[in-house]
Amino acid sequence: MSANLFWLFIKEEYRAQSSMFKSSFLMYPIFILVMSGLMGLMLLPMRMSLSTYELVTLAQIGVFMSGMLVGGMAMFQEAILERRMPGVRLLLNIPGTLPVSNKKMFTYFYFKDILYYIGMNVLPVLFGLYVSTFLTGLHVDLPMAALTFILSFLLGVSVSFALSTLAVRSKAFFAVTLLAIMGLAYVATIGQASALVGIGRFVPTVGAYMGGSVVDITISIVVFLALSAFSLAFIRETPHPVEKRYKSNFGGVSRRFGLFGRYATLAAKEWIDLMRSGGLGSVLFSFVLPLLFLWGLLWMMSNVMTFMTDGNAISLPFNTMFYSIIIGFFASLVYGWLNNIDNNANYRMLPVTMPDVIKAKLILFVILNTVVSVIYLGLISISRGELALLPAGLFTMFMVSGYTGVLTAYMTGIFTNSLMFDYKVMSIYALAVAPVLVVLILLSFYPGMLLAVVCLSALLGALAWLLLGRIDKKWGKAEFGA
Repeated sequence: MSANLFWLFIKEEYRAQSSMFKSSFLMYPIFILVMSGLMGLMLLPMRMSLSTYELVTLAQIGVFMSGMLVGGMAMFQEAILERRMPGVRLLLNIPGTLPVSNKKMFTYFYFKDILYYIGMNVLPVLFGLYVSTFLTGLHVDLPMAALTFILSFLLGVSVSFALSTLAVRSKAFFAVTLLAIMGLAYVATIGQASALVGIGRFVPTVGAYMGGSVVDITISIVVFLALSAFSLAFIRETPHPVEKRYKSNFGGVSRRFGLFGRYATLAAKEWIDLMRSGGLGSVLFSFVLPLLFLWGLLWMMSNVMTFMTDGNAISLPFNTMFYSIIIGFFASLVYGWLNNIDNNANYRMLPVTMPDVIKAKLILFVILNTVVSVIYLGLISISRGELALLPAGLFTMFMVSGYTGVLTAYMTGIFTNSLMFDYKVMSIYALAVAPVLVVLILLSFYPGMLLAVVCLSALLGALAWLLLGRIDKKWGKAEFGA
């Protein structure tokens, strides 16, 4: 690899981030450090029910999953080339004019992003957890934690990159591989003291941290290099999509959106753009993946999250109401992705205002959130035998998701993916969401507080309605991007 070219990628990333977010993007790792420190304080009560091995497994899996979120580059390679800072000529676009391969440039891009996210995500999480140990008194081997966290992140990136490469090449083979991995993960838990213990045996970084195993460290490095080499070798050399033609169906779609009144036409346009751009898969993936991860995490912890207080065993009931609250929180990701599909400059040529576009996107947010959330929460309630809680759960989910979605729209407009990194916006959003979310979660653990959960959720719904009415005033004079 050329060190000069790699350094150019690093400088390009810094300039892109600083131009989009000003100095605010440097506040992001500080925010992550603070949040991880607060989460680290939860290790003390969790230590009452989880062994050191289980806590280490949980931490390594969490870092592994964050790597997987970064690693789906092959699946979105075309979107990266077409939509990332449109109008700006990036190094990743060089193969279009110079005699250099896409694979070579994407290799630099791949390792540049790994370095970037290690600095922006992994290291702040590591130091946040370490700082929390001064309050909790728990011991953390900082050098080994740093090494294994980075290795877990690299494994997550490479596994996700390999899976997305398979998905691009053969969706059938991707589905078979994914089902096989899930099956092996389930088999690993059979006959074990807990799911965390069973899965931890197959995570090399867990063994590396617990015993300083050089073999496990070597395995992690080899697996990362092998999967990365496979993905970079089989990623498509020419990622530009072929020309696609579509029949005009605007009239029919617009009629189906007729119940949304004056926003029907714009909502129909947004829906057609979403379908034709292939962005629907990205939006759903960004919402469904955290929900599946949450389910898997709680499944692994379900039989070990029992606390002893004054000789009494207390288990946390992750019931339907709990899931409805968390679903409502994650739903805000959908709105963010709806603003990550197209360059909004095209709206400058249309007789529409910023509030019109925001509300059209909120319509799509409600539709997508309803389809995914109702199915997910319905399956959760059936699997737990809690169908009686489903009506209250659905009401809570709609109120919480409506609040987080409208709050995101009110605070960021259609610039969610840049303004959400502004430390002022991020801080206000956290203060507006985190306290009420914590209260709702705690209340959901007590069956007798069901009415309180429903009432508080209704209050959030009322706040969402008030914020919706103020979007015109806040964004009425805003202009679309150039």
